[in-house]
Amino acid sequence: MGQTLKVVGISGSLRKDSVNKKLLDFVATQFPNEVEYKYVDYSEVPLFNQDTEMPIPIGVKAFKEQVETADIVIFATPEYNGSIPGVLKNGIDWLTRPTGHNSLTGKVAGIIGASPGQGGTIKAQLHLREILSHVNMDVPGQPRVMCNYIKDKLTEDGDIQLEGKELENVQKLNKRLIEMAKAFKKDEVTV
Repeated sequence: MGQTLKVVGISGSLRKDSVNKKLLDFVATQFPNEVEYKYVDYSEVPLFNQDTEMPIPIGVKAFKEQVETADIVIFATPEYNGSIPGVLKNGIDWLTRPTGHNSLTGKVAGIIGASPGQGGTIKAQLHLREILSHVNMDVPGQPRVMCNYIKDKLTEDGDIQLEGKELENVQKLNKRLIEMAKAFKKDEVTV
């Protein structure tokens, strides 16, 4: 594969037993061995307030540094009231601050989501796609990974196990993210 690609996962839910965190864990198992994956815990990131932006809070600095090491950022979002959770939007806002120091610029973004209901996070994913495009991330249009009725996909140990079309979509998304990240790395070398 050549150069190692680094992937970080960010969950839109900070809940300890979050199914979206579990979905990230499952997606990480579907990457080839040459891909390094790390989950990013941003629970220490405060609410964004421009009055407290400088100096950058310690939790924000650590969050930004972890994301900046990545070639690919995978966002797993639940759907709260038809959109993304406020905590995820807050994290994204901090990642683009201070002005001129956007930690997301030029990175490849994957969007996935798990839901206990039928919708499978489609509205949240559409909103997140718009936000990530706005902050200069490259988001593939397909495939979409939206896991509905997620409680039916939990093993006895509480882990997520996907099969069929959902597993196929995860594998296709991972492949597409890797292709995009490799293309960007190749472009960086030739510039």
